[in-house]
Amino acid sequence: MMDFCKCQPETGPLIIAMASVPFQPWEPPYDPEKALRQGTIFPCLDLQFYLTGGDAVGR
Repeated sequence: MMDFCKCQPETGPLIIAMASVPFQPWEPPYDPEKALRQGTIFPCLDLQFYLTGGDAVGR
């Protein structure tokens, strides 16, 4: 069986991805009824959702 891999491990580690996740500030959550309507319990995560073309949906 022939190995066709052109990988060269001596070139060093390859960083595939890097994440940057900011801390979410604490704030009082929505009441359960509003949270279900909005799709989140946290007001700071209650963002507009845009379809292609920039049309706002929901809120």
